[in-house]
Amino acid sequence: MVEPSHAFGTLAPSLGQKLTLALVRIPPLYRGSLRPFWVRVLNALRGGPVDVTSTFGRFRVYPTTNLVDSALLIHPFYNREEIDFLKAGLLAGGTFVDVGANIGLYSIALGNSLRGSGRVISIEPNPVCVERLRANLRFNDLPVTDVFPVAAGDEPGRGHLIVDRDDLAIARTVRDETGGDFEIRTLVAILDQAGVATIDALKIDVEGFEMAALGPFFRSAPRARWPKRICIEHLGEKSDVMTMLAEAGYRLERNTRNNALLVLG
Repeated sequence: MVEPSHAFGTLAPSLGQKLTLALVRIPPLYRGSLRPFWVRVLNALRGGPVDVTSTFGRFRVYPTTNLVDSALLIHPFYNREEIDFLKAGLLAGGTFVDVGANIGLYSIALGNSLRGSGRVISIEPNPVCVERLRANLRFNDLPVTDVFPVAAGDEPGRGHLIVDRDDLAIARTVRDETGGDFEIRTLVAILDQAGVATIDALKIDVEGFEMAALGPFFRSAPRARWPKRICIEHLGEKSDVMTMLAEAGYRLERNTRNNALLVLG
């Protein structure tokens, strides 16, 4: 298998994959329910990773291992509504924080939008995703210095991931004080190390670890440090996290298929 460090374009889609993708990218054929079928077809044409240029940047995707990868390969505008919402809150020189960055869809989309006029802080504990995230940042000529290979949690410690259905996009952090695979740090500590005083926009997708990541931050950080916009995976309006955000003054602007989009009132 070609390593992430190899030049982008090394794994451009084969002719068969190009023809299939031309068909698949016609709506509604790229809908989520159909993606597993198309991934099997594309993998049969040529297995392994694929280099793809999407609306948001360049990515080396591993579609059989990660829902985000398969969506980026098949859907040309995957999560565009969420990304446009976050972009609208980013001024020149602003800061975007990506909690649960995975392979970097949001980090790269917002990084390409800012293009040196701001910062993107990417937080991702999964060692496999961290390697792919850094490679994708390099493919887009974006810095890797603000990648934090840790989990954001309620107190310092160690942890490991439980991966559901062999999908790296569905990975839950659990504490493991016997050693673990990565460090757990508070969001405040991560931002302090990064030198971030204000946040324009924040996206979080950490599969049930949201309260551990956000709770201590909103209890201890001054309001001036709170993100102006938040994109968070659907947890239900009565969940502890959504209740906390509502009490903090966040207003639900709208729901997308997968996420809630919030603005600080």
